[in-house]
Formats: sequence, C-alpha cells, structure tokens
Amino acid sequence: MNEIMTYVASRIDDNQKSYVMPLNLSKYIVSKKDFKLRKSILSADLVISDGVPIVWLSRRLGYCDVSRITGIDLAEAMLSLSKKQGWRIFLLGGSAINLNRVINNLNERFSDPCVVGYHHGYFPESDIHKVIDVINGSDSDILLLGLGMPQKEYLIHDYLHRIEVRFCLPVGGAFDVWAGVKGRTPQVLQRMGVEWLYRSIYDRTRALCIARYGLPFLRDLLFCTE
Repeated sequence: MNEIMTYVASRIDDNQKSYVMPLNLSKYIVSKKDFKLRKSILSADLVISDGVPIVWLSRRLGYCDVSRITGIDLAEAMLSLSKKQGWRIFLLGGSAINLNRVINNLNERFSDPCVVGYHHGYFPESDIHKVIDVINGSDSDILLLGLGMPQKEYLIHDYLHRIEVRFCLPVGGAFDVWAGVKGRTPQVLQRMGVEWLYRSIYDRTRALCIARYGLPFLRDLLFCTE
C-alpha cells in the first residue's frame, strides 16, 4: 500500500493523469469476452489484485511478489490523506439517497476529507457530458467511481480523456459500504481468501456470479501457462 500511495502521490504532484484498476475474479472472467473491459484493464497505469483469487493466479504465473490490495482500501487511504495532501476528491456513483449517507459517513470517519463534489450514478447515457461538466467544474484531483461493472470501466475507456482530474479509481461496491448498506467481509475471512463465500450468503447476485465464473477461473488457475 505504501508503494502504491507513493506512486499515486507522485502522479498527482506531477500533474500526470492516470488510473489504477482493481482486478477481481468476476472482472477477470468477464474481460475474456468483453473487449472494451479488457482494454480498460490493460490500459491502466497500475492494476491491483482486488481479491485473493487474483493473487493465487498471479503467483501461479510466477509473479510471487503480488499482494492483495483492494480498491476500497486504496480509496480510504487517499481519503485519510486528502486534507493533508490537499487532494480534492469527486465521488460519482450510487443512488442520491445513499450518496448523501456516503458523504455524511466519510466526513465523520475521516474528519472532513476534501470531497469537493459528487453526483449519483443513475443518469442516462445522454447526460454523460453534463456529468463530466460537473466533475470538471469542481476542480477535483481525484475521481472515485462507484458505478457497477462494467459501467465504470466503460466510462474510463470512453471518457477519461475528457475528464479533468489527475487520478481515477473505480471502487464499485465501496459506496454501499460507506453508506452502511453493506458490511465488509471480516478480516480473518479476507486473509483466508473466502470473502466471496461470505458475500454469497447475503447477496444472491454474488452467489450466481461465483457459480458462473468460479469454474472458468479454477480451470485457468490449474492449467494457465501465460
């Protein structure tokens, strides 16, 4: 995490636009057939293993120094330092009601981080340029994307060049956690690599994803060569 934060800070200080892509099991499997999603991942300045399965796969391929760093943990590290570093943050995603909860909870938890703007994620494609104007008008440095997958990755692929921020991070379900709608997996289960099982207990869509993507991933884990 310290290495990534140093990297992010240097990119922001040097005014170089960049984005980090958290990669989990579902995104990895979907990207095999989704060209735009795959391109968004491969074009990232840095890809982090947002889940133990990606760590397993990386080490299976010989990348033994890969560690699990989630998008939400990276986002919270930036939020905690935003006031000290002077980083101006914009939040995009979630419902209007949940987004208000997110703002209130983040202000309380991180002692008023530098969140300079926000917009809910339920807007039609035809309004994307208006949303971009709102982001650009906020003079923000960091954009945290709380849209679904692959909407947030598509937005990066199609429109990041028009968005005037220096750093972008898709965080997906982090907005639901910050709003108090969902809880994070207990640390002991995260370290064991079974957070997917914990989530599937209370989230039916997660359970369906595991059934759909688990076997293809297991095949890659056992037989991958490149």
